[in-house]
Amino acid sequence: MGQRHGAMSDRREELVEATLRVIGRSGVDAVTHRAVAAEAGVPLAATTYYFGSKDELVCEALALVIDRSMELVTRFARVDGEIDCAQLVDRLTEFAEAQLDDQRAPLIAQFELMLEGARRSRLRPLAERWSAAYLEGLTALVGASTLPDPAPAAQLLSTLIEGALLDQLSLPRHDFVEMELRPMLTRAVRAMAAPTGRAAATSSE
Repeated sequence: MGQRHGAMSDRREELVEATLRVIGRSGVDAVTHRAVAAEAGVPLAATTYYFGSKDELVCEALALVIDRSMELVTRFARVDGEIDCAQLVDRLTEFAEAQLDDQRAPLIAQFELMLEGARRSRLRPLAERWSAAYLEGLTALVGASTLPDPAPAAQLLSTLIEGALLDQLSLPRHDFVEMELRPMLTRAVRAMAAPTGRAAATSSE
């Protein structure tokens, strides 16, 4: 995927970037050859030359945003040695904030494009690839911490983060990351770190 984008012509890449901006501002339904050409500041013929349909534009934009999102996941999932629960919360909070601030792969465009992956069979493999890579990265990060059962813990944390970010995009709040998301992540990580059931009873004897 990275090689394909690396070999992409400047004009084609310019049009894909313009498609992402249109999606981030107005949604997937706003993507047309004319809208993308206007956003990119190029003649309409340029979009029809490189892309035969709106679906091709959207698919290329989804592939690009997934590649960029995966780069972000890889960066924040990379840990040297073991981290404690407080450091895990720090890393998860920083990761969520980076997603909100990422202008190269606008978060709202990611959600729009992932929804299209659910609607269009052609896009579904890309959406599934992103989802698997996202969860794999979080599982690696959680696995470097002292939390037990990294896979289910990562799934829970992924659901919490994605739901919170979608809520923030819908109803933006000031200081959301520090005042809302960090406390939620702290409570979740502490709960998963605490011994429960028979293990708790055994440890207290």
